[in-house]
Amino acid sequence: MDSRKRQLSVTEAITIEHAPKFHKRIRLQSSTKNIDEPKQFRALLDSTTSNSKEILELIVKISDEREFDDITESQIKELISKLFDLYRQERDGDSMVRVKILDLLADISKVCMPHIINDLLDKIIYILKVEKSKNVISEGLKSLHTIGTQNLESISFSYVRSISNFAQKQLSSENYRTQKNALLVLSTFIPLHDSQKCIVDVIALYANSQDMGVRTEALRSILKLGERGASLTPELYNFAVAAMKDDYECVRREALKLVFKLGATCPDYMIQANEEEEPMRLIDSAFNTICISFSDLCIRIRVQAAEHLAQLIQVSPEYLHQTLHKQVMSNLRRKKTAHERGVSLMASGEFASGKRWMKDSPLELIDTESVSLLSTGACGALVIGLEDEFLEVRAATVDAMCKLALSNPDFAVTSLDFLVDMFNDEIEDVRIKAIYSLVAISHHIVLREDQLEMMLSSLEDYSADVREALHIMVGVCRVATESCLIRVVFKLLDVLAKYPQDKYSTFNCMRKIGQKHPNLCMAVSSRLLQDHPLFQNAELDVEDPAYLCVLILLFNAAKHLIPMISLFPDVTLKHYTYLRDAMPQLVPQLPIEGASTVKTIDKHEGLSSLEYLNIILTRIHEIFGIAPARIPLLKTAQLNLLRLGQIDPEMFGTANFLETFLAAQIQIAQLQICTTYQQSRVPLKESLTLLIRNCLKLQHIFSGLTNEDLLLVKEVCLRATALNLILIVQDRSQSALAPCQLLLKTAADISNFLEQKENLQPDEFTNALLTELINIPDPKPGRVYRQILRLVQNASLVCMPPPNVNIRMCVANIVEPCAQVAYDNVIKVTAGLIASLPFVAEINNMQESQRGDMRIKVRYPDQNVHVIVPKMTDFKKIMTEHGEQESNVRLRSTLLLSHSVWTEASLVEITLCLGVRPSTDIELCKTKILFAPKPVRRGI
Repeated sequence: MDSRKRQLSVTEAITIEHAPKFHKRIRLQSSTKNIDEPKQFRALLDSTTSNSKEILELIVKISDEREFDDITESQIKELISKLFDLYRQERDGDSMVRVKILDLLADISKVCMPHIINDLLDKIIYILKVEKSKNVISEGLKSLHTIGTQNLESISFSYVRSISNFAQKQLSSENYRTQKNALLVLSTFIPLHDSQKCIVDVIALYANSQDMGVRTEALRSILKLGERGASLTPELYNFAVAAMKDDYECVRREALKLVFKLGATCPDYMIQANEEEEPMRLIDSAFNTICISFSDLCIRIRVQAAEHLAQLIQVSPEYLHQTLHKQVMSNLRRKKTAHERGVSLMASGEFASGKRWMKDSPLELIDTESVSLLSTGACGALVIGLEDEFLEVRAATVDAMCKLALSNPDFAVTSLDFLVDMFNDEIEDVRIKAIYSLVAISHHIVLREDQLEMMLSSLEDYSADVREALHIMVGVCRVATESCLIRVVFKLLDVLAKYPQDKYSTFNCMRKIGQKHPNLCMAVSSRLLQDHPLFQNAELDVEDPAYLCVLILLFNAAKHLIPMISLFPDVTLKHYTYLRDAMPQLVPQLPIEGASTVKTIDKHEGLSSLEYLNIILTRIHEIFGIAPARIPLLKTAQLNLLRLGQIDPEMFGTANFLETFLAAQIQIAQLQICTTYQQSRVPLKESLTLLIRNCLKLQHIFSGLTNEDLLLVKEVCLRATALNLILIVQDRSQSALAPCQLLLKTAADISNFLEQKENLQPDEFTNALLTELINIPDPKPGRVYRQILRLVQNASLVCMPPPNVNIRMCVANIVEPCAQVAYDNVIKVTAGLIASLPFVAEINNMQESQRGDMRIKVRYPDQNVHVIVPKMTDFKKIMTEHGEQESNVRLRSTLLLSHSVWTEASLVEITLCLGVRPSTDIELCKTKILFAPKPVRRGI
């Protein structure tokens, strides 16, 4: 007994998330407790008390626990029958008990069979028809809505008709909650052919209710019917516009949605607000009405108005341009000319005598409510949104302006100045949003000198994200004159001298500027290269970042204008040959003698990458059958897969996944030999660690896997963990308890996966191993070892996955600190104090779930390791001129280095890794820097 307790204590000390669960057909053989209904259910079923308070307490306990998944069908029927008996018992008692019973019935319906649902609805409708309490009827309607929405596909049409008829009768109730819930039920269950006839008009009448909840629900119900497919007539527009003047925010929000819905659904319908105004398109009127909401007191309505404006791209240009002008107008009311007024006066037959009050007035009758001293409607709406005090409204307005400008080039040119003004916003996110909005509409505009001043002044922003966004913006925009180009280039060089860490983004900016302005670059090339026509200048340093920017600019311009090469000095041509080899992604290929060339492969000639990959996989499957000499051949295929991933970027993820899968197979085959012969040397711990690490890479750094791929990966992991246990038990130099628990956990994982994916079939080894594990009553390491030894020794290799071109591999690159620069610059700090080091890394194909697992490891020469967990705010999606990249992320953080005194500068290793387990990390990339803690200087 004592030894068993000691064994359990050691087992509990190992970090295991959950107890292992196996496949359903296997788990039935394990010892499990009989599942019984909760105690509260039993107490409710057995209760014979007539005390309303005790019944209410039992129902509340059941509602709070909500344990309905493990109840059988017979128990559900018995519970429902008991609840209806209690309802009849409390018909003349406390209404709160009946309310809680209806609420509990709605919760139980989540696990009911379809035939039980129909019977349940029938009984609820029957008891509600004879119910007198308004609160109970209101709760009953809510329960009907809950049950119906959860089981809409399993309810027969007759019951749907009964629910809608009962709800329609309750609209005449005097209770506002009943009316509100009745509208909710009607919008969900009323048949569409009824809604298209008259029910929309009936619901619209309740938008004039005295209760703001009923008014809100009426508008929401009309929108719900529209989403279900009912036709919303344009006659509802005036009714929705009137609702936008409501005193309550919730009503105005729904009315705003209805105005937008009508404008987007019937854009060309002609509507006339009053007799004095000309008819106008419905979308123009809706656009005008939504713009009024920019002056609403509620921030959420202002944001919603901006979001709706962004989708009304069919609006007429005159109304669209009016949103950027704050001029006193007459709300687009048509003014009669003097001739027209004279004609109408003569047509009246007499002039005004002044004797009859308002009877013979020749003047135009003007409604006092239609007169406004300031402009209304679309006049200056977007400007008001840009000047709003809340950043949410400003950001939404910038988005709306960008989307409207994309569909209207003239509006894009007009909105340019307003977007540039937002570069000075106090909030960084708003500035970045304005910059990328300008990037999106850059193909519609050409920058002038006066417009460049504000943009270039923003380049000195303290935020690195803003500066990078501005570099992208400057790179995609076009300038008009040579002086504009000179100002842009010199400003970028000045900012680079102030912020040397922006070197790479500045290089990319110069590359794009050269590609877009080859003619202008040719005109200013001599000035930028400082090439004197008579005197020979000194050779510039090719490692100078400013000189590199100029060369990148001119070389990319020469790519599109070949005669420009003749203007380059000889030293510039020599520098090209060096930069072409050092920066091939920034310096294009030019017809210059001595430079390296890259031969392009014609995909139409020879084999494609996918065909070549299929040939490799076919050869691998043939090699699997050659037992004695398959390892060297498989290693050759592994090298071919790696090379294929390097040649074709589109196949990088697929080739690396197959290479890692094959590497794990090779390691399993090599280690499997050690389990067969007793005289062979037991492999080192590092070999098993490398195998487990490859299995973790297959599970965590690849995305886009199919279910079949995941099953093959899990089968490889199951073989690896079983082999790990066998070899450690044979070694007898370390505890086998942790490997045994790892095997059980891996078996539980693949068992649960097979239970969820019933159409997948595992291989023979997986079936046999899961069966052996489940038959072991007490899975101790020695007992598990004896049961699975023969299976592991005779296990065959897992077949290779089929080619899947959708697989992506998570890769990272540390941009800063750069290893080459670090060897030149030693980071010096007083021993014991802290040195701050900027850290920037770009991570491609990163999944959202991997953010919390990212770790930065700092390893000092004395093997001390500091682990840094980046904050979630340190991850920002990489923005390009084509928009936001979903899976590519930039990690920008700060590392704190500190150590005791060293005699000389030594290398510190910085590694970006993925922490998949407490003691296991997957390395993504690393770099090294020189760090020198100096002794403290003593005073004299």
